[in-house]
Amino acid sequence: MNYDEATRANKAVPHIPGPWTAVSNSWCETHVSAPSTSNSICLLDINHATEESQAADEAQMAANARLIAAAPELLEALKGLDDAFCRAGNPLNKAERHEDRMRLIAARAAIAKANGGAA
Repeated sequence: MNYDEATRANKAVPHIPGPWTAVSNSWCETHVSAPSTSNSICLLDINHATEESQAADEAQMAANARLIAAAPELLEALKGLDDAFCRAGNPLNKAERHEDRMRLIAARAAIAKANGGAA
């Protein structure tokens, strides 16, 4: 089923599972890929977007690529935090507290990936 058919059928189209990786082909072209597919998820092509310099364009493209590549982890982190938030205020056992802590760690790691740094 293609995107238009899924939209008409009012069904969600699943994304390609992560992890996704940003790979620079040149200073002006980067693609985001996943090991589960031989195709790129997306291709970023800079045409002097910042109008400052090649280095500024390259830095902006790399930042955008990191954010896109972190999308699957960010989605999973948000789902986990949503689950934790929904049970906030309820007494938690040790295993549930540990699970919520691991969700927070995963969220921080996804944010760090998107920002290009360590968790």
